[in-house]
Amino acid sequence: MLPSGSDSQQRSLENPDKQTMRVDSTKRNDKLIEVPRKKLNMRLYTESEQKFQDYINSKIVTISIIALVGAYAILIFIIVALEELLDETEFINVSSILSWIELGILIIFILEIFVGLYAWGIKKYYKDKWLILDTLIILLSLFFVIFELADQKTSNVIKVIQAVFRFLRIFLLIRKAQTFRRLATISTISTPAEKIVRFLAELKEVLEDENMKLDINYCIDKIGNNQLYQMGKLDEDNAEAMAWLNQSQQGKTEVKKVLTNEQQQQQQQQQQKKVIANFQKLNIPKRLLDILIKQHDDLYIDPFECDKLCGGEGLVNLMLFFFENYNLFDVFLIKPKVVRGYFEEVMKGYLDNPYHNKVHAQDVAQTCNFLLSKCKFIEIGQLDEQDIACVLIAGAIHDYGHPGLTNAFLINSRNELALTYNDQSVLEMFHPSQCFKIAWGNQKVNIFENLQFQKYRRIRESIILMVLSTDMAHHASELAITNSRIAAPDFEPNGKDKQRLMDLIVHSSDVSNPTKSFEIYKQWTEKVLTEFWLQGDKERDLGLPISYLCNRYTTNMAEAQVGFIDYVVKPTFACVLGFLPAYEPFFQNMDKNKAKWQELIEYYKQQLASIQPK
Repeated sequence: MLPSGSDSQQRSLENPDKQTMRVDSTKRNDKLIEVPRKKLNMRLYTESEQKFQDYINSKIVTISIIALVGAYAILIFIIVALEELLDETEFINVSSILSWIELGILIIFILEIFVGLYAWGIKKYYKDKWLILDTLIILLSLFFVIFELADQKTSNVIKVIQAVFRFLRIFLLIRKAQTFRRLATISTISTPAEKIVRFLAELKEVLEDENMKLDINYCIDKIGNNQLYQMGKLDEDNAEAMAWLNQSQQGKTEVKKVLTNEQQQQQQQQQQKKVIANFQKLNIPKRLLDILIKQHDDLYIDPFECDKLCGGEGLVNLMLFFFENYNLFDVFLIKPKVVRGYFEEVMKGYLDNPYHNKVHAQDVAQTCNFLLSKCKFIEIGQLDEQDIACVLIAGAIHDYGHPGLTNAFLINSRNELALTYNDQSVLEMFHPSQCFKIAWGNQKVNIFENLQFQKYRRIRESIILMVLSTDMAHHASELAITNSRIAAPDFEPNGKDKQRLMDLIVHSSDVSNPTKSFEIYKQWTEKVLTEFWLQGDKERDLGLPISYLCNRYTTNMAEAQVGFIDYVVKPTFACVLGFLPAYEPFFQNMDKNKAKWQELIEYYKQQLASIQPK
């Protein structure tokens, strides 16, 4: 059992006048140092100063200042234009009014500077050297405006100098516009980790001790790279402990051979020929086979039509197609009949729900393939055949045995599943658990049986993580972390970030209906809300709180989908677009579908009014 605290932590508790921090081992020999607080040389801000800082950094103030700078730039051009167009007498009359306007704007800029100086202090406020020039230009411009208002008959030299300072002010507009663009890109989701990093960055700005700055840089680096719980190197005496800690990482160090584009094309052509040649053995219906060959990586394939063409076995035939297309029979060392048997059992486990059924599973698996193939995640993430198999299998099994009820309902009703999985991602724990039991409970359908142990562990862990990622309870926090990783300078889609992106591929596919053709999307919407409303009826009968969107008498289908697009789907696929630029042509589908739902809002309001209980 690991000790609960180190000696240094105990010393820190015993002596509150000192604090202990760990520094980067490459720079500080990874030793613990103790720095008295009195040597930090830091300025602590008062509560009122912090309030002013938050106010100045707020979006509304930033936008207001940008607008004011823009208005000032327009005013300068107006003054210059009028000076050329009007004679001297007319210009003096007009310029007096314009000068008063300019004086008002400059006074606001002076107030902005004074507030900033109060909030941060002179040293930190003028850390950006451009602000010194900023202040100088404003003060001199203010002087010249007051001088002009006091004496209209200014010399030509004064006028020239005044004009120069007016035009120098324009460069501020450019800098403020850059600030606005950065502001517009900031996510509205702020995780605790992001807040801590921002706090540490601000703390570093007020410190003078270079050693402490190194400590803070170390902390920021570890938090930003999600390495808070990563162990450092252990010495030889702890080799046994190191081996134990590394057990979960075994089997993950395989290196994939990177192929050139020409080699990849040749490989794909060879695979395609092999697929076509072997499809007769797989017994995939010809009409479905023709569609899959042309549209297996198409976002707009019709899952309902595909399921009908093979007598309700769309999921089984799709997975057979994928196994052949990606040479997965050889990877898993199994025959097609084993794969068919396994996915037939999986298909049987999907209940006849309006939405969470076998066709939904088929649709999610196919959408995963769209992102892997057409959007080129296979190339960007350098996925090997095992990675591809994990994504497609996770998509196919991700809702196995779904009862048509949400986790919240199962927890509130004290359902056996909630009790089994301790109220934590109940269904997302249940789905992969049952599907692995199918394999190991029947040797004839065990697609994992011939895998080496380490390879099986890697595949099992990856599939479970991807299915867990479909829990909407973790949507916002996980999306924020993924966005921060994509923006990080050490982002590695083919390395340490690969599994996180694979998780997002499955999760985004699970909520991808709004990205597809409106005809298909509308069918899915009607099905999912029908399922929600059936749950709402049960909650009403049991006296439980009716869950969001589950009240058939208050839920406007069109309004619900507009919100779903704005707050869930669009941010999700904006994140996907961050690492899959090939998705860009499909991104606009959501706006088109949203516009169609907005046109239907009144229709569904009338429909709701007609079904209200008496």
